[in-house]
Parts: sequence; structure tokens; C-alpha cells
Amino acid sequence: MKLVPVMLCCCMLLMVIIPAGAAESNQYSYITVEDCVIHLNDEDAVIDLNYSIDEGIVLLVHLLGKSDLKHKLGVITGYPDARYQTIEMDHATILVSDVSQDYGEGSYWFPAHMFGIEMPGVALVSPQVDRTYNATQSVQGMGYFGTKGNQ
Repeated sequence: MKLVPVMLCCCMLLMVIIPAGAAESNQYSYITVEDCVIHLNDEDAVIDLNYSIDEGIVLLVHLLGKSDLKHKLGVITGYPDARYQTIEMDHATILVSDVSQDYGEGSYWFPAHMFGIEMPGVALVSPQVDRTYNATQSVQGMGYFGTKGNQ
């Protein structure tokens, strides 16, 4: 009788640890991405990622912590070493340092970037220009002027 609860707990843990087969191109394991906005500010970026978590997994994430969620969001965004300003069950604000190259005199280059999955919508926002991509797994490189010289 004591074996049944242990087996049930093990099965629930495996559901979190082993990524499920993605039914949709914008899904990775138990996370389905809705959209992504990348705000470029000098050499750094702030990524606002909106997603949903499968209903059966939400309770497990609450109980077991968000470390697995952070890991999976790192794979999805392609920035596994990023810092998290906020991480919720439907949204994360991710801080990425040195994402762009400083070419001096306030000019920066954001190199082309690959995501871990196909993103339904990506907005790349710089101080001068916004670019929007639909159903893409990558974004093209983009030059822009930063804000350091404007202060």
C-alpha cells in the first residue's frame, strides 16, 4: 500500500523532468509560447515572454519550484544563462547582458539569433526601430543606436 503513493509521486516528477513531445511548433515540454518582445537597450536586452503552462503541471511547478521552468525558458529563448527579473506561471521578464556588440559612438549590433522553438510572434524593439516577426525560429541581425549618449 505504501508503494502506490511513492510510484504516483515518481510518475508526477517524471512528467516535469522528461520533456513531453511537442504537439505544436510553439510548444516545448509543458510550455506553450504565445509571444516574445525583445527590448534592446545599449548592449543589454530585456525579454518579455508570454506563455502558458499545461494545466496538469502548474501545481507541480508551484510545489517543486521554478528551477525547471527557468531551465526550459532558457532553452526556448536561446539564452540559458540569463537572469530573471520576474517569472510567473504565464509571463517572464528575462534580463540578458551583453547581447549586442558595442561598435562605439553609441552604435550597436544585435546579431542574428536562433530560438529553441518556433515563436508565434517576436517583436524586436530598439530605441529607433521596431521589427516584427511571425512564426519564426530566428531573427535577423540589426544595427541601432543606444541611449548612453543621450543622457
